[in-house]
Amino acid sequence: MSLKRTSRSWAWAAAAGVVLAVVGVLVGLAGEVSESEPAGSKAVPVDSRLAYKVEYLGVTCGHMTLESWLDDYQGKPAYHLFMTARNSKFFNRIYRVDGRIESWVDVETMSTLAYTSDITEKGKRKIKRYTIDREAGMARAEKHGKVEVIAYDGAPALDPLAFVFRGRTLAGKPGTTFTQPILTDRGPFEMESKVGELKRFKTADGKRKLLPVQPAPAEEGMFSRKGKFVYWIDPGPDRKLYRLDAKLGWGRLVAKLIGPADEVADRRGIENAGE
Repeated sequence: MSLKRTSRSWAWAAAAGVVLAVVGVLVGLAGEVSESEPAGSKAVPVDSRLAYKVEYLGVTCGHMTLESWLDDYQGKPAYHLFMTARNSKFFNRIYRVDGRIESWVDVETMSTLAYTSDITEKGKRKIKRYTIDREAGMARAEKHGKVEVIAYDGAPALDPLAFVFRGRTLAGKPGTTFTQPILTDRGPFEMESKVGELKRFKTADGKRKLLPVQPAPAEEGMFSRKGKFVYWIDPGPDRKLYRLDAKLGWGRLVAKLIGPADEVADRRGIENAGE
């Protein structure tokens, strides 16, 4: 399995969330409106656990939680990104899905060290793990116990979940663009994102003007030319991400922040993390 194919399959599963049956769950995160320059910090936002609902055709089809914290990964300081998702009770009767995605990003290099996808569909659990060793010039991919080693040129790059987190701090004023390296089997691919005009939305924190960030469609990257993906952040210093909007060939999914979360969305809990 290649990192290129992996990044494409994560288009709406990791960069933006966990696909739930015929519908999906996207990601979301953490403002007063500001005309300041982008945060510019190398830091990935650190957020307490937040809850999101995912709507399809105006109907809630799933729920998601997302959080991040400073951690240690094999002796290196890292940002630990953690997302869980499940479909709603109605869709659960048709096709039960629970998911968890984790990513570790090197604090110093802003490059992914590892990420894991752990999805249960109709009682079948599918686990994929990826580790990046930049010094050794290789990436290790494990799927259902089978391991493949992939050559990697060692340049910094981000998995899709980290791509969205990092993009929050890089987004500048309306009308500007920025680039980020995304993982593919051909090495890091520089993907451009465009910052749009402020638009007012009704949010869990009242009416707010949000800043849209839209990654450009690219054959090499995680966003298909057949779809459109935009995430909406508060332009203040916290860069809180309130909405994710995915327009695909079969419909539109919108993930909306609803507030703090006491528990993870994955019904399996976190006791099996890392298994």
